[in-house]
Amino acid sequence: MQGLGLISLFLLVLVSAYGAVTIRHENRLALVRLQGLEEERSHLQYEWGRLMLEKATWSTQHNLSEDAKKRLNMVPPSYDHIVTVDRG
Repeated sequence: MQGLGLISLFLLVLVSAYGAVTIRHENRLALVRLQGLEEERSHLQYEWGRLMLEKATWSTQHNLSEDAKKRLNMVPPSYDHIVTVDRG
């Protein structure tokens, strides 16, 4: 009877140890995945900021062009009014 109790106790300890190792391994895998996702988030935030800056730049250029047309009555020159200057 005592031998059966010891074997049962040994098996319970073995199963418990295996469960602890498995959980620790899964936690490490989850941490690695979390770090990868945080790096991706950081990259995407940088890209978002860059795109917002680019959008603001294009918006400003468009607004300047529209202001020049509307308020100053400016138009692009025709091809016969464009003069090319040779540097050389």
